[in-house]
Amino acid sequence: MSGSPADARSSSAARQSPLRRPPALREGDAVAMISPSSHQGDSAAHMPKAAAKTLAAWGLQVINAGEPEARHLYLAGSDSHRAAQFQRYYCDPEIKGLFITRGGYGAARILPLLQREKIAAAAPKAVVGFSDATALFAYLHAVAGISVIHGPCLAAPALARTPPQQTELDALRQALFRPQDMPAFDLQFLPQAHRPAEAVSGPLLGGSLAVLVTTLGTPWEIDTRGALLFLEDVNEAPYRIDRMLTHLRTAGKFEALGGIVLGQFTDCDEDPPGLLREVWLDLFAEAPFPVVTGLPAGHGAPNLALPLGQHVRLAPAGNGAARLSFI
Repeated sequence: MSGSPADARSSSAARQSPLRRPPALREGDAVAMISPSSHQGDSAAHMPKAAAKTLAAWGLQVINAGEPEARHLYLAGSDSHRAAQFQRYYCDPEIKGLFITRGGYGAARILPLLQREKIAAAAPKAVVGFSDATALFAYLHAVAGISVIHGPCLAAPALARTPPQQTELDALRQALFRPQDMPAFDLQFLPQAHRPAEAVSGPLLGGSLAVLVTTLGTPWEIDTRGALLFLEDVNEAPYRIDRMLTHLRTAGKFEALGGIVLGQFTDCDEDPPGLLREVWLDLFAEAPFPVVTGLPAGHGAPNLALPLGQHVRLAPAGNGAARLSFI
């Protein structure tokens, strides 16, 4: 993958402006659950109420805890209703956090319906989700200039089936209430011919690779300059991951990039396993920026909370190990 080493090392100066960090949540804060994507499905219709109980146990006042209206196709209501729901709660100064119920698909459909000026003028607040929420995150980065939290959708069926559920909930609670205490992650460098020996730093951005690629060519296309790009996905064959990474590269998203942080690629390998890693080695062996693997975030377990937009430092830790810490 192309891009000069000089660009990679000096990339932190290339990014336009830092993203605003929402205030930490406090007990007594009002929050809302929103459904910008798929509906819950009959088997998980109870999950929003269970998620609301979790938030209430954290001392939060849950203002809204259900789907917005009658289902439309595979969506949690019509585009206009889902857009109005997000607009209402994001712009309400009394609401301090928004929790996306589940992923699936649909967030991209509401983005053109949002009132950009009002979203940009609203005070930043915590927005939590992942997967399809990647589209909404890209919008909030571009339009409102705020950081978000890539973390579990509390009303998604997968969370109820995840054995380390409490680990995920504890990590999310810490990211919301004590963002200054975010833990560091021990990762592994991918073998590369020209990996820089020094540490790199920049905002951690990204999310679902498949969703991220769909932002290209839109007004909220992701700005990767100076960033460490976090990528994860589920149920994507190695050749499709190759295609999407190549798309990002040819769209210029690896120019002036600080590095790539690979999270969980769940059910994305071949049988026998190993082809996906070979794809990464083939694509990134000559890259001038570092690539690390092993971040416990994505569609697997555990899916630990990550404040996207917050600055991180990626430093060598010896013997091919790396440490990712929040600044």
